[in-house]
Amino acid sequence: MAKSRRKKRKSHKKSKLFSTKKIALVLLACFSAFAIVYGVNYFQIIQSKNKNEESIEILMNKMKKMLDEEKKRLDSLQKYKKPKESKKLPPITVIKPKEVEKETHFSEIQDYKKSLEKHKTEDKKILHVDKKQTYSGKPKLAIIIDDVAYAHQIRLIKQIPFRVTPSFFPPTKRHPDTINLSKDFRFAMIHLPTEALSFARPEPETLKVGDSTEKMRKRIKQIKQWFPSIIYYNNHTGSKFTSDYQSMDKLMGIMKDENLYFVDSRTTAQTKAPKIAKKYGVKLYSRDIFIDNDIEKRLIRKQLKKAMKIAKKRGYAVAIGHPHENTLKVLIGAKEMLKDVKLVYLKDL
Repeated sequence: MAKSRRKKRKSHKKSKLFSTKKIALVLLACFSAFAIVYGVNYFQIIQSKNKNEESIEILMNKMKKMLDEEKKRLDSLQKYKKPKESKKLPPITVIKPKEVEKETHFSEIQDYKKSLEKHKTEDKKILHVDKKQTYSGKPKLAIIIDDVAYAHQIRLIKQIPFRVTPSFFPPTKRHPDTINLSKDFRFAMIHLPTEALSFARPEPETLKVGDSTEKMRKRIKQIKQWFPSIIYYNNHTGSKFTSDYQSMDKLMGIMKDENLYFVDSRTTAQTKAPKIAKKYGVKLYSRDIFIDNDIEKRLIRKQLKKAMKIAKKRGYAVAIGHPHENTLKVLIGAKEMLKDVKLVYLKDL
């Protein structure tokens, strides 16, 4: 009886011990399986992350390579571009423009009349062409508008339905914007202030008889820097200056050195420009007629007809007007009247 009880206890103990081990093994197996699964997942995550980082790095390298190639391409193109020259323009004092008063003086016309009074000599070249000359094609007429300085003048000049040549003053306090205004035109001239026999309102830095060669050269170089694309200059007033041989010799010598051309406004019958031009072997164009000796519209049209008559006799003519309202309005409506001549820029004569 006692033996059978001891056997039962032993068998019970054996059965209980086996059961605990079994549970432990199951738990160990589960933990191992979890560890394996977690490890595999972790490895896949790390591997995926590395691949992403590698992809980003590859993409960045490609972008860097593209940028480097584009930079090389732009650098190679830049070699063929003409480098821009940074020119330091001479300073000018710019003031705030006031309301511009209407001009009442006739500048060159007034100067010319004064020169005739002084010399008592009529200028036959200006008044007419004696003999008809042979030429081919349609006669040409170049109309120069002197004294151009203000925006309101530009607005009217631009309404003229044929080619005219504006001649701009160098900039001053009174008219500081002539550099920019000149850029609105395909072809323009410089209206160079020179000394008159008698004129009440000379421009600043007017060239005078007795000025040294260096002073004249400095002035011409200054204007050339302001207007680098303009090569034709005509005199503003200048009855005293252009009639002085030494002064004109200095000026035209400088202009030849600078590859510039002088156009004679002929404000005096005593002008030395033709002699000096012959000396230097340069082409000289001279005014044939003023179109606004009087600013009455009827008389302006009469002068234009005279200009056409000169052009038909010789093959070309040079007329000078001024930016008075009547002068410009007559020109705006003169296309039909001038149909028998070819209206050209001065450079195209």
